[in-house]
Amino acid sequence: MAGIGLSFGTVTTGASLGATASGSGKVESKPSNAAVDDFLAYMKKSLAERMADAWLAAHGLDRDKLKDMKPEDREAVLKQMAEELKQQLQQAAADKAKEKENTAVAAKP
Repeated sequence: MAGIGLSFGTVTTGASLGATASGSGKVESKPSNAAVDDFLAYMKKSLAERMADAWLAAHGLDRDKLKDMKPEDREAVLKQMAEELKQQLQQAAADKAKEKENTAVAAKP
């Protein structure tokens, strides 16, 4: 038996999940699904890259559109992105500090 996995409540073998058994007896996964490939590529990105991609998407842009911009337009977009991401990080840090403070106050007898 190559491997067992669940698919919508039924038992399937590893072969039907895109896995193959190597000579060593290990099961190697070979994702053949574009969504899986996209997810794996996303997870290989750094946090900064993921944040930049999310910001670009929220503003109707992507890396290709950014690359195709005139240099002065690209610089303006990158400056705006840096400012907004910096503000978001500062707000997240402030929120975390406030949450930690509230937790400490609530824990006092």
